[in-house]
Amino acid sequence: MPLFSRLTALSHVIEKHATLPVRISRPDDAPGLFIWPWRIEEDSRVRNSPLPRLPGDAPLIRVPAPVIHFLVLAGTQLDEATIATLEAARLALLETPVFEAGNGRVSVAPAVMTAGELTDLFTAAAIPLRLCLAYTLRSSA
Repeated sequence: MPLFSRLTALSHVIEKHATLPVRISRPDDAPGLFIWPWRIEEDSRVRNSPLPRLPGDAPLIRVPAPVIHFLVLAGTQLDEATIATLEAARLALLETPVFEAGNGRVSVAPAVMTAGELTDLFTAAAIPLRLCLAYTLRSSA
């Protein structure tokens, strides 16, 4: 299933609970929440061994979808509406950890990032540090 379909389905889950706009993009100074996919990681089966193929299969039909590492970020404002929307996004993803995306299902799980990892990521992207939640998005079927 296409990566953007998975991210769009994710944004719809969050939008149902958020009171501010939700965008899939690198964060900027606009109010709202940002879903920032910052890393795509191939499934370990792709990295470690040849993929099984049936005769006549297209070569990439059975390739497992990569894991998407992403952050949900608030705008730079630390007002009540921004923090409440970030909390609403957190609750939405805790309440709906598995959902339909395109022709399959995906699951979202919280990820652990240290302060150093976040600092390195924000510094490399030249983005001011801000409140964020870290997650991974995986295809579950």
